[in-house]
Amino acid sequence: MLFKTLAYLLLILVILSRPDATFRYAYEGLYQWAAKMVPTLFPFMMISSIMVYSGADLELGSMLSRILKKIYKYSSFGLYAIFMGFFCGFPMGAKVVSELYGNDKISKSEANTLLAFCNNIGPAYFVGIIIPILHECGYQNTLPFVFGMYGIPAVYGIVMGFLHTDHHASNEIKPQSAQPHSSLAATLKKSCMDNTQALIILGGYITFTNAFRIFLDFMPFSHNSKNVLSSFLEIIGGVQAIYTTTLIPAQKVFWMMTALCFGGVSCILQTSSFLEKSALSLEYYLKHKVLITLLSAIYYFVLTQPVHFS
Repeated sequence: MLFKTLAYLLLILVILSRPDATFRYAYEGLYQWAAKMVPTLFPFMMISSIMVYSGADLELGSMLSRILKKIYKYSSFGLYAIFMGFFCGFPMGAKVVSELYGNDKISKSEANTLLAFCNNIGPAYFVGIIIPILHECGYQNTLPFVFGMYGIPAVYGIVMGFLHTDHHASNEIKPQSAQPHSSLAATLKKSCMDNTQALIILGGYITFTNAFRIFLDFMPFSHNSKNVLSSFLEIIGGVQAIYTTTLIPAQKVFWMMTALCFGGVSCILQTSSFLEKSALSLEYYLKHKVLITLLSAIYYFVLTQPVHFS
């Protein structure tokens, strides 16, 4: 208990010693949340919640099942979670899985398995921000990088599905989940209230995590090292921080892509806010997130090495 108290006092002293820098970092996090996350994520969050509450998630999952059932050994609801996680982006994967499990549409085993691979950076952010940076760093063919970001988790999910073959058989439609659907007005109200609260919590985590970049200022590291480390705290500002370093383009791309695969401490805290509601395992999520990050780091290290011809 004494150690925790001293640690908290140290945090306060560090912040008070550099209030201007702490304010700047916190403001950057708040700006990223308000200017980028809210307008990008909120519509997807609303649509996803409405689909779950209305039963449209099963319809979409059934359509996907006809196409993917031989590859992905998950229930129709699980396939819906995979679709939303990959195409809507982080933290939609964690949110959708949490909602499905909370509504008794998937088992705890399937929920944890889905969390292992379907909570990734969104393709809209990747196409709009990352691909132009790759081009500027000299990588005109971006398909290998797209595969590393989405193909590796997708293949990981296939393997996980075959290792847990009980998902599809036990979770098609649970009797207890067949509840009468609310009116559209009630569904919209509930979705808006739930998702507004969730977004406020996410904004708090982003601002809080970004403020902790102040600790890097006290570390005896180079400017480049501090910028790289900051990307593992908060990814949106971290990508720009890596891009402004004096590292060679190949090193910039390697660290940027590795940090994107991990998502940062901020993403982990945001994910925990959804998992806490449904009592899903954050430890299980972290274990597989780290493993996928290591696999991706090896892949990107090989990809960014210069090719020499004799």
